[in-house]
Amino acid sequence: MFSAEAALLSFLLGIVGAIIGGTQTFIMTGVAGLFFYALQAAGVSSPFISETLLNTVFLPAIIFNSATVASAVAAKRGYDIKGYDVTHSLLFTHDPWVMLLAGLGGLAGYLVFTFARVIGMPADQGSFSVITIGVLTRLLLGNGHWKNHNATAYYREQGVRYWVFQLINAVGVCGVMAIVLSKVPPEFYNVGFSISAAMLLLHSYDREGKTYPTTHHETLVVGYAMAATGGNVVLSIVFGMIANLIFLLFARYFNEDCDTHIDPPAVAIFACSLVLFTLF
Repeated sequence: MFSAEAALLSFLLGIVGAIIGGTQTFIMTGVAGLFFYALQAAGVSSPFISETLLNTVFLPAIIFNSATVASAVAAKRGYDIKGYDVTHSLLFTHDPWVMLLAGLGGLAGYLVFTFARVIGMPADQGSFSVITIGVLTRLLLGNGHWKNHNATAYYREQGVRYWVFQLINAVGVCGVMAIVLSKVPPEFYNVGFSISAAMLLLHSYDREGKTYPTTHHETLVVGYAMAATGGNVVLSIVFGMIANLIFLLFARYFNEDCDTHIDPPAVAIFACSLVLFTLF
């Protein structure tokens, strides 16, 4: 599965990922995915979109990983960005090292993803790559700040109302996705990931700090659960809700206000997919 051409392309894509920004590349991943599913629904097979675009050019394991590395490098070198913030282009740094190391991040992401595919890892292999590169980035570029020490105080301040609120939101998102997926063939079970990724575009219209939510960990896990359980809507909703709980806790404790970015949705997707792929 490894090829020198793909490795070179991954390095170059890493530079592009730093130029565009992590969240922005992920939105493009979602748009490409929706285009693929639209063609699939029309009965059109496109290896260029499925393999070249989705599994290389817009693969988060490559292009998003590079933004993770670039943001950490820029923060380490004293630029005006937080190391865990992957929502910005790194062009403002005008720093060749930021871009070159981003390229290495893209290459490393490709190598880890390829390794996971070769050994047949029974979990979402893209999220494994994103987590691995995130952890390595924090080990190499962090300052030992692995945990947000204000997280527990935040949850205590929010109280039970916060968790009821999150429960209602998760039931809404996962319930809609599971019911919709119950009406489509299994080859469309992962379309929720693309929908959620593309809808992050709405984040761009946030002018008051009221951030648009991240949901792709929920919708993808619901899709995985539908496939693993033979279309069981209730179990799929439950797994989607578990994914959101993992996401919320990891994001607050081990990503927000930490040195570098370790992607919380990837952690939730990997954990839930590992259970689904091995137990069902």
